Amino acid sequence: MSHDDVLREKVRNVIQAGTLPNRSPRRMWGGPGVGADCTMCNLAIHRDELELEIEFAQGNNGDAVDKYHVHILCFAAWERERRNPEGAGGDPAP
Repeated sequence: MSHDDVLREKVRNVIQAGTLPNRSPRRMWGGPGVGADCTMCNLAIHRDELELEIEFAQGNNGDAVDKYHVHILCFAAWERERRNPEGAGGDPAP
């Protein structure tokens, strides 16, 4: 199994478990890693790596947000999987 296949499987599991929403983030920022674990692969994002912090609104409360730290490659895999109705399960995001 290739590294890409393993990553795609991890991303599918995160989406199916509801650990990360299956919709577009409300906001996102990029920069050097802060040492947080990636929500998708559970590996630390080191300072010499780029990370994205993605933010989602909680339900109908516009002020409450959930934030996640992710590797750039993990984010790209998540984008592909969440837009693929056969891969991630559920409706594809617009």
